Amino acid sequence: METSEVQKFNLKNFLSTKGATIAAATVAVVGVGALGISSSVANGDDIVRGVRAEGQPIGGMDKRSVEKFFTNVATQKIHELKFRYEGEEFIITPEEINLTALVDKATQEAFAYGRGGSTIGNFNEQIKCMLNGRDVKLAAQYDSTLLDEKLSNIAAQINRDPVNAVVEFSSSGAIEKIPGIIGKRLNIEQVAESLQAPLTTLNLPSGAIDLVPEDINPFITTEDIANIDSVLGTYSTHYYPGDRGDNIWLAANSISHKIVKPSWTFSFNDTVGERTWDAGYKVAGVIINGRPAEDYGGGVCQVSSTLYNAVLLAGLTPTERTPHFYQSTYVAPGRDATVADGYLDFKFRNDLPHNVYLIAEAYGSTLSVYILGTKADLGGADIAIEREGSDMSPSIYRVWYSGNEVIKSEFLHTDVYELPKPREEPRQA
Repeated sequence: METSEVQKFNLKNFLSTKGATIAAATVAVVGVGALGISSSVANGDDIVRGVRAEGQPIGGMDKRSVEKFFTNVATQKIHELKFRYEGEEFIITPEEINLTALVDKATQEAFAYGRGGSTIGNFNEQIKCMLNGRDVKLAAQYDSTLLDEKLSNIAAQINRDPVNAVVEFSSSGAIEKIPGIIGKRLNIEQVAESLQAPLTTLNLPSGAIDLVPEDINPFITTEDIANIDSVLGTYSTHYYPGDRGDNIWLAANSISHKIVKPSWTFSFNDTVGERTWDAGYKVAGVIINGRPAEDYGGGVCQVSSTLYNAVLLAGLTPTERTPHFYQSTYVAPGRDATVADGYLDFKFRNDLPHNVYLIAEAYGSTLSVYILGTKADLGGADIAIEREGSDMSPSIYRVWYSGNEVIKSEFLHTDVYELPKPREEPRQA
C-alpha cells in the first residue's frame, strides 16, 4: 500500500518544532521565577546586591544595619574645623554650625535601588546593580549663617586697618618719615565658599586650614613719601585764640598730612568738609555780602589763605582762587583766598615731577602751613611773591630767582577790593 505525502512522518521538522516549544517553555519558566525573585527582593527589607557606600558593599544588609553603617561613617568623618594664621589657631566645632550628616537620606537612597517601579523595571534595575554596581554618597548640611558668624569672629581677630605713611618734623626741625603699615582683611565670603563642598560631602580637611588675608595698602604708602627731602614752601599767619582760633585749628588739622601726587588737584572744600556745628565748628566772624557777620566756621578763610601762600612759594599751580570783598588783616593785599561751603573753593594742582605733602599746624596764636616735596623739582630756584599797585588794587607776581637773577616771572592776578559795608543791625520787632 502506498503512503501519501501528507501521511509521511518528518522527524526533523517534528523535533525542530517541538524543541522550540520546549525551549520557549523553559525560558518562560525561568523568567517567571526570576521575576518572582525580583519581586521578593523589592518587597523585602534588604538592600539590593551591588549597592556600595564608602567603598564597601552594603547589598544584602537590612535597612536598620545600613542606617547604623552611615551613622558610624558620619561619626568618623565629622570633626571640628581648624584654622591657622601667624601661629594662632582658631576652631569651629560641628555643633556651632549645625553640621549634620544626612543619614536618613543616604539610607533611603540605598534602599530605593530596585524598588518603587514596575516588576520589569525593578528587575532591570536589580540586574544593573549586580552587574555595574551603584554608589551611595553620604552628604551633610550646615547653617551657612552660623558659619559666616564664626568666620566673622575669626576675621575680627585677624583684620587690621592700614596706617598711612607720615612725614613729621623732629624736635630739631629735621624731616622724619614714618613708614606706612599694610592692612589685612580676611575675605570670609571666599573662605565660606571654599568650605561649602568639603562640608556638604563630609570631606573635611584633616589638618589646619591656613588663612591668607588680603593686603590693604594705606592711602599714603611708604613709597609715596620716599622722595620727600625738603620744605618747598611755608607760610605763617597769626590769630587770636577763642572760637575763631578753634575753627582755625580744626580746619588746619583737616588739611594736614595730605599728599598731592603729580597732576592731582587739591580742593580745600572737599578736604575740609562743610563748616557746621555737627563738624565741630563754632560761630565766629565772617564776611557775608560784603558785611562783617557771625556764622559757623569763621576763621577758616585764614587757613585757605595761608595755604594759598605756601602753594605759591612751593611752585604749585593755583587753579581756583577768589579774594575777599575787602582786605584781610592776616595776609598782605592780593594774597588772600576766601572759601565758602558749596560756593567758593580754593584749589591747586601739583605740576611737579614728584609728590608733595602738606603739614598744617595751629598752636597758640600761630598758623603755619608747610609743603614738603623733592628739592630737585624746583631746579635750585628760590620763589618770591611780589606786588605792584595799591593796597586796594594789587597785582601779584610769582618770581623765580637763581641767586639775584630772575629766571621767570609769572603774573598771577589783579584784585580789586571794596570798603567793608556797615554791619546790618538786627531788625526791631
